[in-house]
Amino acid sequence: MPTRQQYNELFLTDLAQLNSAQREAVEHIEGPVLVIAGPGTGKTHILSARIGRILMETDAQPFNILCLTFTEAGVRAMRERLLQFIGPEAYRVHIFTFHSFCNHIIQDNPALFGAHGLEPISELEQVELLQSLVDELPATHPLKQGRSSAYFYLPHLRELFQLMKREYWTLAFVQERLTQYLQTLPQRQEFIYQVNRGRFKKGDLKEAKLEDEKYRVLLLDAAVRMYPRYLEKMQQARRYDYDDMILWVLRAFQQHEALLRRYQEQYLYFLIDEYQDTNGAQNSVLLKLLHYWQSPNVFIVGDDDQSIYEFQGARLKNVREFYDSYRLDLKVIMLTNNYRSSQQILDTAHQLIGRNEKRLLSDLQFQGLEKN
Repeated sequence: MPTRQQYNELFLTDLAQLNSAQREAVEHIEGPVLVIAGPGTGKTHILSARIGRILMETDAQPFNILCLTFTEAGVRAMRERLLQFIGPEAYRVHIFTFHSFCNHIIQDNPALFGAHGLEPISELEQVELLQSLVDELPATHPLKQGRSSAYFYLPHLRELFQLMKREYWTLAFVQERLTQYLQTLPQRQEFIYQVNRGRFKKGDLKEAKLEDEKYRVLLLDAAVRMYPRYLEKMQQARRYDYDDMILWVLRAFQQHEALLRRYQEQYLYFLIDEYQDTNGAQNSVLLKLLHYWQSPNVFIVGDDDQSIYEFQGARLKNVREFYDSYRLDLKVIMLTNNYRSSQQILDTAHQLIGRNEKRLLSDLQFQGLEKN
């Protein structure tokens, strides 16, 4: 087995082979850093190299470093690369997915979470639970009235409740947004005639369309009001789903300051991969930990052009809000050297993605950055 000195020599040799942008990302270890990195630009490489640099240059121990990524495959790739850099010490660095990190906290604090005896809910059990929820509604309820099947909206309820968990939305929050939306309807262009049409003049409201939209909002509000009862029935059944672990940790952080403070003080360096794919609840866990520090040592790696989990609640706004929160101390680095694809593929992809209006480079805050 190589000695520590040999690992250090191999590590320094590897650092010397980094391009200038990669080296800047690895060596700027203090304060907040945002790295915009496209596919094939060596993200896993620089994340691992940065961890090695932290351990080499600071007094931080491996367990003072928290690295969060989006998939178990990402965790394995990070660990394997880190093993090459620092050897067995790599197993002591805390590398998790967001869900496995929250599960780690739950397992380490069983007295606080009372998770003993809880079991993951199956798909069939979830359907039965939702059916029982609908069975409690009166026949005049908006979600049942006039429907050939009382369970017509079951799939919609399931998607809605999952979204509320992932985005960490409360009943009050959603109802407030629905009220705001209703108030703006008469001013929205799609509900106003833009040209004269028959007996309707330009500027008149499309009353029928407006009433249809108000009815849709009524249905959504009726469904949202069922969310607290859904959570209650899950608890009574001693069941949980995949996203509950994150919600449990968020609630525990809010209710037990000592628990939150313990993890805030433990982690001195944070590294987050695929940040564009984090949803609201996942991002809230991270922010709870970061808020302890005025200028946290946090290293965010993301790429708005790879935001493929929008359907799961992931938001590019997380990247923008991170930028706004730490812009005074923030270092922004763009990785553009691709080591995976041919130039023809890159040129075609660049031409295609350039048609997307929802890009960071279209944001005033990020103008001036080139992504070729």
